[in-house]
Amino acid sequence: MSVDEIGIIVSDDDPKNLAMATNLGHVALTMDTDVFLYFTFDGLTHLTEGEKDLSSIQPLLDEGMPNPYDMLGQLIADGGDAVTSVACTTTLDMLQWDQDAIDDDVTTQFAGAVTFLEAADEADHVFSF
Repeated sequence: MSVDEIGIIVSDDDPKNLAMATNLGHVALTMDTDVFLYFTFDGLTHLTEGEKDLSSIQPLLDEGMPNPYDMLGQLIADGGDAVTSVACTTTLDMLQWDQDAIDDDVTTQFAGAVTFLEAADEADHVFSF
């Protein structure tokens, strides 16, 4: 079975969920599968600039798990045109956040729910974290 594209919704601010989402994205790339990441609600915090609180996963990091924010940056860098990372504009508006708060290094697009639904329609599978 061939998978051409997957969609991943990241709506939780837990760094462990980001690690799972980015790991899935990396595996998809090794299978020549495009990855569409959609960050919404609390998941948008992963795209903000600045230091991140990793205290909730410190034991995992101590055991050798990679930093999920490094994993996200690497996924974007490795993926090129095969990876799209979207910050949800509807959520940004609702939270009254400025787009300048979002890190351009890990965000390839700003778009709303319609864009996600179009991508999900094209995706072979959609996952949520």
